[in-house]
Amino acid sequence: MGRGGGDSSRSYTKYEQLVRRLYMTNLFHPVKLGLQNINRLHELLGCPMDDERVKVIHVAGTNGKGSVSLKIARSIELSSPINNGDIKVGLFVSPHISSFRERMSVNGVPITEREVEEYMPRIFHLCEEFDIPATFFEITAALAFLYYKEKGVDYVVLETGLGGRLDATNIVKQPALSVITSIGLEHTRILGETIPEIAREKGGIMKAGCPVLVGPSCPHDVLRQQSVELNVSEYLTPSDIIDNIPSAEEEESNNVDYDIENSRIAAAAVKIVASTSPSLEKLLTDEIIHKGTSERPPCRFEELSIQNVVTTNNVKLQVILDVAHNPPAMKYLIQKLRATYPGKRYRFVVGMSADKDLGLCGRMLLDAVAPGGGGPSSLHLVEATHPRAATLHAMMDAVPELQDAHHGETISVGDQVRHALLLAAASSSSSSLATGQEEEIVIVCGSVFLMADARAALGYDEPRDSNVINEVAGCNLLSGQENFGNTDPEKVLMERAARLYKQSPNTPPPDK
Repeated sequence: MGRGGGDSSRSYTKYEQLVRRLYMTNLFHPVKLGLQNINRLHELLGCPMDDERVKVIHVAGTNGKGSVSLKIARSIELSSPINNGDIKVGLFVSPHISSFRERMSVNGVPITEREVEEYMPRIFHLCEEFDIPATFFEITAALAFLYYKEKGVDYVVLETGLGGRLDATNIVKQPALSVITSIGLEHTRILGETIPEIAREKGGIMKAGCPVLVGPSCPHDVLRQQSVELNVSEYLTPSDIIDNIPSAEEEESNNVDYDIENSRIAAAAVKIVASTSPSLEKLLTDEIIHKGTSERPPCRFEELSIQNVVTTNNVKLQVILDVAHNPPAMKYLIQKLRATYPGKRYRFVVGMSADKDLGLCGRMLLDAVAPGGGGPSSLHLVEATHPRAATLHAMMDAVPELQDAHHGETISVGDQVRHALLLAAASSSSSSLATGQEEEIVIVCGSVFLMADARAALGYDEPRDSNVINEVAGCNLLSGQENFGNTDPEKVLMERAARLYKQSPNTPPPDK
């Protein structure tokens, strides 16, 4: 297992001190939406994302932006061994699952703790010297820009954090390609209350003289008009780039598995970028593109088979991890489950963010377990240790039937996952199957914030930040641009700031 524990009495490592300080930044610098801070930091770093030698692919969208970003990066990376490893591809994504270092990588290798220790103090120093009240996400983005500069990357795939127009990644002046994957209702308090309003916010990543690729699940009338206003060079869709038109069967499959749509968008994006580089275009064969775009990020319908993790009865259990966190994603998840595991019974472990449609998501899950299942008793409600997490009471208030689900305020995410596995193992035992009961599939879904604990409970061996980092990991959201769940954020902010600073003598508050 990767390092995930931590003795609170020991001294913090330099990496832990720096990342704790980063997480606590928003406690002292409430977010003011805009690009002033990140533009200034980018300039002080020498504008690495404006280097004409670096081709930037900028990706925004409601759903699919993380997957599409990974697929684009992997496809270009796969050409690197053929080219003697000369092509370096940076990838910037958020949020992370188990370690802060997942947010930035080069050719699939995350930034190391030593590199964080080397580069992050330089960002903090710039903030202090030039009085820049940068936020968590702005400092993280600046760290990534510096990291890519030092690594000498050739390509950077940037996933937006929130929206697009005012996102900290939107300092790129001349991207090789802007990509908008899909548009749906999300973060309505910030991005707007209608699809057209949200589309225009995300469409803000389009740049004059640069092409844009727009996925099928978008309001094309709105975005096409915006592209004209912004003087975009080309407005493209995947069908404009990929010759083969999906068959009726493929269209039906796409309605079941969102990854098919994501893969098509990514393949089209790679072909557009490669068309501007003859050497890359020659290397990126259809086989390589197919292999690269077939990859899924962690916790996007991630399938694993486990045995004897919580029992010794040798029952193999199928587990699915998926960060379906809003109604469109939840719909895709349930459709994919029914198509992949027809006739099986489902047991869900679910935790949500407070700003999502808890009522609709809860009812969708109840419908999913109704046919031949145990109803609410097949659902396990959990609350992640993040300020954006929906409380158990909020989920049950949204759907009163969920009061009959498994839940407990003192039960951890990991314990609830193990409880679900035990019940699934019992129902999937040979004696149960002999009575005609179908095998149960365990699905852990919802907020990304519960996935690290779930993966640890399932026995994943991967890098994981220590407890001394995780105990402050939600501070970046308390007054951040992604904090929409707290009813009284200022009160929470001040109380937690005082408590954490008192408990953290090794981590000084940011001066600027």
